[in-house]
Amino acid sequence: MLINRLIKVVGMAGVVVAVSCVAAFGQIIYGQPPSGDAGFVYSHWSIGETIEVNQIMIPINGFIPLQDNLELRFSAANASNKLEGGGEDYKLSGMSDLRLQINQSLADDRFLLSLGLNLPTGKKKLSLNEEWVVLKALSLDYLDFPVRHLGEGLGLNIMAGGAEMLGSMRVGGALMYQYNGTYEPYETGDEYNPGDQFSVISGVDQTGDGYMLTANAVYSVYATDKLEDRKIFCQSPPFSLLLGSIFDNKTYQIGVDIGLLLRGRNARYDSTEAKIEQLKAYGNEFLIAGRFSWILNKSWRMTPSVELRIIGENEYRLEGANIFGLGGEIVRNIGEGVDIGVAFKYFTGSAAGGDIDLSGYQLSASLITAFE
Repeated sequence: MLINRLIKVVGMAGVVVAVSCVAAFGQIIYGQPPSGDAGFVYSHWSIGETIEVNQIMIPINGFIPLQDNLELRFSAANASNKLEGGGEDYKLSGMSDLRLQINQSLADDRFLLSLGLNLPTGKKKLSLNEEWVVLKALSLDYLDFPVRHLGEGLGLNIMAGGAEMLGSMRVGGALMYQYNGTYEPYETGDEYNPGDQFSVISGVDQTGDGYMLTANAVYSVYATDKLEDRKIFCQSPPFSLLLGSIFDNKTYQIGVDIGLLLRGRNARYDSTEAKIEQLKAYGNEFLIAGRFSWILNKSWRMTPSVELRIIGENEYRLEGANIFGLGGEIVRNIGEGVDIGVAFKYFTGSAAGGDIDLSGYQLSASLITAFE
């Protein structure tokens, strides 16, 4: 049953970086029209010579301005996963939960209030003999999948933040509380109650002539997870730091990001709720990524990119991993407010201190529409 929480530990690298980027400086853009995007992402990974994991993900995202300084955003996805290994095929398919987010800016965009809702529409009650096997593979920290799990319980998050200009520098911060409801992750019928989350978010950006420098940090703490009202697991507080830079001369744009995720020791409990283990399940992570966005004309944009992710060893005698990614994206404007994009990325690397060879690729396409 720990796998459900471990998946969330894996996802913290992307989640907290995303929160830190949008939460501290997520002021609403005045006059932005309603918009939506849909597409697909196909991901393939080979783990050693015997295991292959594939995922087809179809995301749907939307933005609706409700009135001045008030907006609604929503997202959902369908994912189809397949694992081939040991002469067996395992499958897991279904919808994710539907997520809604309402944002309200106040005082000339100096304050931001946000209310989010996770509706438990996604697939739950997974089979242990097939679907759990796929879920375990999706949770591996050295693999990159846009969807790592499907359904959860009813969730609610509340965030309050603000930003202030200090000359050409903008400083901001936010507090966020996330309530996670009870649900049945597997067909055993056991009720799993993930611990609630509290996060402190801070950030600063410096803007100059043709450039912007950013720094964002997130620190989170978690309550203890429970299974049938019995303590079972407690995630360590992670700390995430992201440094970014953008250089723009109107015909091209260069971006460089450096990310660091520090993880601590998670705690496990026995049937008497006594702590039986406190070890680091996943190592710290370091990320460096760069991109060059070339605006060919008013209709075309091409963006090659490169990244390197280094994962440290954990305390379960598993050494770390190194993953190198190289790819690019082409976006074409085909009409007023309508863009189509195609992207490809290739991955190569190793895990378990070089004992496991890794390779993979990701192909995606998207259609983005804004409604005036």
